Amino acid sequence: MPDVSALLVLVVGLMAGIVAGSAARRRGQMADDAHQMVTFWVLDVALPALALRVLHSVVFPANLLLIIAGPYLLFVVGATLFLCIGRVLRLRRDVVGALIVTAAVANTSFVGIPMVTAFFGADSVPVALLVDQLGSFVIVGTVVIAVAATASGAGVTRMEIARRLFTAPALIALLTGLILRPVAFPGWLTEALTALGATLTPLALFSIGLQLRIGALRTWRRELAIGLLVKLVIGPALVFGAYALTGSLDDHGVQVALFETAMPPMVAGAMIATRYDLATPLPSLMVGVGVPASLLTLPIWSWILQG
Repeated sequence: MPDVSALLVLVVGLMAGIVAGSAARRRGQMADDAHQMVTFWVLDVALPALALRVLHSVVFPANLLLIIAGPYLLFVVGATLFLCIGRVLRLRRDVVGALIVTAAVANTSFVGIPMVTAFFGADSVPVALLVDQLGSFVIVGTVVIAVAATASGAGVTRMEIARRLFTAPALIALLTGLILRPVAFPGWLTEALTALGATLTPLALFSIGLQLRIGALRTWRRELAIGLLVKLVIGPALVFGAYALTGSLDDHGVQVALFETAMPPMVAGAMIATRYDLATPLPSLMVGVGVPASLLTLPIWSWILQG
């Protein structure tokens, strides 16, 4: 039976943003770019704090490479599919870029950790954190930023892409956490990082809710359907098939890792896409519709993996 409290944070965070954003826009009390303040906090404060704390203390299992390979395989599969679909349907570069940065990476942290808690139990959260921090997080902090900068078509040079990549607070925090593993953090620092990281999930979903325009569903329905079909069904199925060939599906850690690849579109990816103005408001629609849609698909993937 899923842990209802673990799912409640997702629903409340997203719905609060939708309701608050809609009400404020009707009353003329909110600028169109108001969500950027929340985005700044999530990407440049909360996410780095979580990365620094987790990477500093995480315990690496013997089958680490097999566990963290899932997000990388998912990205290759998703990016390839979107590039092919984009060419066949002649989608704009920014649309293809938006699909890649949101749906070629799974929401393994904001949604994944509560979902793993709900369907696999709290003891499986360390595995979920490894998948997120050494898999999805690394991809978001490197390749996703590069894809977003390139797809924006803003005349960004390779040097500028590299500069943005290596000065991203999240990537700096990730590397710092790994380098400082031999050094013990004082208790107050760990508590502060934990408190800052705890703001990540509700505020990230709140930001997406602020940007969500329900009326845009009709305009973007084709792209939205393509993105969610790849992210929630086709992508995970192909990754599952690849792991089945290794004969590792009975391993609990692998099951948790594969379950993480079935998560909805990446919130951080959507926020990065918004920062680079990629096919707005498609990224927020991908998350705003994808999160509730995943509540229908994830129980099925859980049953397949544990059945």
